[in-house]
Amino acid sequence: MPTCKNCGYTWRWREAMRLIYRQKAACPKCHEKQYLSAKSRKRSSYTSMLVVIPLGITSIYKLSLWFYLGFSFSILVLILLLSPFYYSLSNEEEPLW
Repeated sequence: MPTCKNCGYTWRWREAMRLIYRQKAACPKCHEKQYLSAKSRKRSSYTSMLVVIPLGITSIYKLSLWFYLGFSFSILVLILLLSPFYYSLSNEEEPLW
């Protein structure tokens, strides 16, 4: 789980879920701005590509479109639910590259 770089507060899962759609949020304890680190943003972009894996599986085994959509949706939900566990924070916005 992400930890505030100012006060050391470990964010709860629900608090960290806010970072999925925003790259910055205020610490719930000290109210200082915290940003997703560049490493976390890169990692989340790589894991979002895992949704494409079912496309290869369904084309190799000639499975239905509904199987592909269901499998992709379940992977997407799993990625979103687990994403706060690999987030790390920084005090300032870091360049991605």
